[in-house]
Amino acid sequence: MTTTTVPNKSTGVATQPGLALDITMNGPRKAANGGFAAGTFAVLTGGTAKVTLRRPVPLATRFGVGWTPDWYAVMDGLETVATVERSGPFVVEPPARPTYAQAEEARRNHPFRGVRHTLSDCVVCGPERVGGLRVTPGPLAGHPGILAAPYDPPSWFSVDGLATPASVWGALDCVSYPAHLLDEGRIALLGSIAAHRRREIAVGEPLIAVGWTLGSGHRSHKTSSALLDEDGAVVASAHAVWVEVKHQRLARIAGRWG
Repeated sequence: MTTTTVPNKSTGVATQPGLALDITMNGPRKAANGGFAAGTFAVLTGGTAKVTLRRPVPLATRFGVGWTPDWYAVMDGLETVATVERSGPFVVEPPARPTYAQAEEARRNHPFRGVRHTLSDCVVCGPERVGGLRVTPGPLAGHPGILAAPYDPPSWFSVDGLATPASVWGALDCVSYPAHLLDEGRIALLGSIAAHRRREIAVGEPLIAVGWTLGSGHRSHKTSSALLDEDGAVVASAHAVWVEVKHQRLARIAGRWG
């Protein structure tokens, strides 16, 4: 990842080279994981932000940056890939605080395990992904509608012994997947996410990722997520909006043969 120098001008819109996502940071096979992309783009505001993804984010692409006093636009040529808005610090308290062992059990019960689909090779939640985060969410026993997974930051997603912000956003992203869609085998993609990290996270620090659904519309679903330490304290949290893909059968076929 490379970062941009935030422009000094307070008005107008312009573009400049700035941001890139490595080819390993995929969600779907040929596009970036939404959380990794959002966490990468959030550096434009200093780290706490709301990021709206306007289209699948391409990998190995150097983006430009447009800006106004209120937001940044991440540009691929003349096309807006994402918008980034400043957000004040916030903390989302989860409806359940699983132990690390309970989160491991939830991960083992991930319903897509062994099934090829669009997100099978996701750098965050892909259960068999080599070199991934393995934040593979599964149903939390005794808590319908809540997903959980361990988050144990690996060294390859760290700088100076600390988890990269993008990997933290990625963990908050995938565990926030709507639980009922996971149970039904339906595919959705991240539309937007707002996240705040309360402190740095060390490599190897055992955290628990937990996510839950706030409400659903026709194809969109509002969710929240949190990363907890072993004492149950919230280390980072997020609000997200997920959008179901229109052609579910084609998405499953594409994943099976991809």
